[in-house]
Amino acid sequence: MTDFPHDTYFDTATMSSGCAVSPEPAISEAERLALRSSERETGGQFILEQNYPNPFVGETTVPFTLATAADVRLDLFDLLGRKVAGVVRKGRSAGTQSIKLNLEGLGLAPGDYEYQLEVTNRHGVYRLRKLMTAE
Repeated sequence: MTDFPHDTYFDTATMSSGCAVSPEPAISEAERLALRSSERETGGQFILEQNYPNPFVGETTVPFTLATAADVRLDLFDLLGRKVAGVVRKGRSAGTQSIKLNLEGLGLAPGDYEYQLEVTNRHGVYRLRKLMTAE
């Protein structure tokens, strides 16, 4: 697992850690409506989208939207529930953002994985998981 300080950012062309963050801080009215519809699962604090492409070879993008500023953690699990990788981002602003994952950079083999986004803000801690397939 790799934890980086809050001021660490990556250029996807030069990254060696296997991950990169691409923030877009503004939150639109459409995103606000989507957050309201996700309230049952995440308390309306965030939306976790499906990674793309999926299935993927080498690199994939995990998009998400934060309702308010928060710390985020993206963890990968094998299908037996064992944590195999993790990325921490502190002090993320509200809005649509993404984390790029590179399996080779993370030292992971092709296969099926669950990814979990954990969001910690002033309202609490929220988690949601989805599946991804690396070929």
